[in-house]
Amino acid sequence: MRKSGLLNPLVLLVCWTGIVVAGTCVLVETTVRQHLALNFSTTKGRIVRSEIGQGSMSRRGVEIEYTYAVDGVKYHGHRYRYDDHNVSMEWESTLVEHPRWSSKKIYYDPQNPADALLEPGVDGADLLLLLFALSLNVLTFILWRAMFARLRENFHVQPAGGVRILKQSRETRVPLGDTSAFGAAFYTMGAVAFVAAFPVVIVGGFDPSMRLMQTTWAAVLAAGGAVFVWRLVRNWSGIYDLRINQNSQTIILPQTAGRHKPLSIVRREISGVSLQRRVSTGPSGTYFSYLPALNHNGSEAESNPMKLITWGWSEAKARAFSQWLSQELGVEFKGVEEEKPEGLAAS
Repeated sequence: MRKSGLLNPLVLLVCWTGIVVAGTCVLVETTVRQHLALNFSTTKGRIVRSEIGQGSMSRRGVEIEYTYAVDGVKYHGHRYRYDDHNVSMEWESTLVEHPRWSSKKIYYDPQNPADALLEPGVDGADLLLLLFALSLNVLTFILWRAMFARLRENFHVQPAGGVRILKQSRETRVPLGDTSAFGAAFYTMGAVAFVAAFPVVIVGGFDPSMRLMQTTWAAVLAAGGAVFVWRLVRNWSGIYDLRINQNSQTIILPQTAGRHKPLSIVRREISGVSLQRRVSTGPSGTYFSYLPALNHNGSEAESNPMKLITWGWSEAKARAFSQWLSQELGVEFKGVEEEKPEGLAAS
């Protein structure tokens, strides 16, 4: 990562998170209340006002008022749904269906008769908004995870960069998988939700049918479940583990960095551990990431080190891990080297 102050990104991330979390909480709350309203009691009421509301910039939402009575007590309601100003709602058609002075069924909470609405239940627009919210929350989680990692490394670099080391009697195992099964499933659901939202809007607009949204959500959950099982099996199989065997004096490189399967090499053929610096250029500047790699004797691999991970780490984490690995193998730590284009190929 590029060396720069974290204060401005942190402030922006806090603001972004506040907007996303607040919006998600409101959305979840209204959706739950809409569902619970299906169990409300009903009575007859009369519409006394029915018009499109006025927002701060333009007309927005519906403004409906009605009167009704429960056990001889008169009430004055003003809620069509718990999200009357939902931008996906067809306001004009709603007003046509609820003209002034018409008689309509009123749904009210028997424990609190003043809490009433005209349209209970969850609709396709609610599920569509939840679909967008899922992708935004996954993105926010990813940003916070990266921020916490940077903050932690700025204040304290953990032994071996915080990488988990499993010491056994005959073998040392180092899991180097990019993500956990839960993480992979969570990220997949966010990505599928984001991609699926666009065809849903194209086919069903911003107020799609419940059937379309139920099918879409089933696909999102199925994709997450499938990736969870797939990643769990692969993680448990150990194919992403760096394995140092004391008895056979061999090292098994993980199935990462373009390798199609784990690669076994003789330990004495390792001449050193290096840190490959990867340069990435984006719209906001140049960024650096670092990949621990093994230097191999007597082959072209000497000039093309065998990288141990697919995606780069921060310099602090990668350096701490590389130094631990060089000590573990009893070889030289060669420091930082620029990654060569051919180094991206499978070793």
